[in-house]
Amino acid sequence: MLFGLSWKIWINFWGFNLIWALSIFSGNEAMLWVLLLLVLHFLIITKPLVELLVVLATALLGYSIDCLLTLLGVFKFEQVQGITPIWLILLWVGFCSTLRHSLNFFSQKYLTASFAGAIAGSFTYLSAAHFGAVELLLSPVINVVVLASVWAALFPALLWLSDKSSYPDLAKNSEGVLTNDVSGKGDSYGFYSFYSGLQC
Repeated sequence: MLFGLSWKIWINFWGFNLIWALSIFSGNEAMLWVLLLLVLHFLIITKPLVELLVVLATALLGYSIDCLLTLLGVFKFEQVQGITPIWLILLWVGFCSTLRHSLNFFSQKYLTASFAGAIAGSFTYLSAAHFGAVELLLSPVINVVVLASVWAALFPALLWLSDKSSYPDLAKNSEGVLTNDVSGKGDSYGFYSFYSGLQC
């Protein structure tokens, strides 16, 4: 463990940061590497099928919001066939794979998540625009206001959707990680033990 977090949490955290960097700097050319990282994520968790269902549900919501913002003229992607590039879909899958792991701290803390989303979410898009992965079409101030507002609602909404996929009798273990294991031991990945009857 490092700083009280398991090595799998750190893999999840740095894995997504690597996915973000590959997507922003290399786009579709890095899809194979991104897919390999996503496969690694599902290989090291205890219930990959349940994780896949939750990740796909939340990623669909996030990706739909990006498509809507693109259609509304908030930003655009250059040289793509369709509304958005394929790498954006994989990026959303990668981000949503952190919701119950390295971002588990924000679970059921929706107000805190709203503030964090407003700041980090808008900063992420501004960074992506700086590196040429996306073009922001509004004035700088309006861009920040729109992105911060969207992410102030979107991030807690994603967490809520992820939380609602769990049993209602969640308890916190000794490390403060939510789990439906009342003994407080949790599972090996330090995340929710969803649908305990579903085995992979």
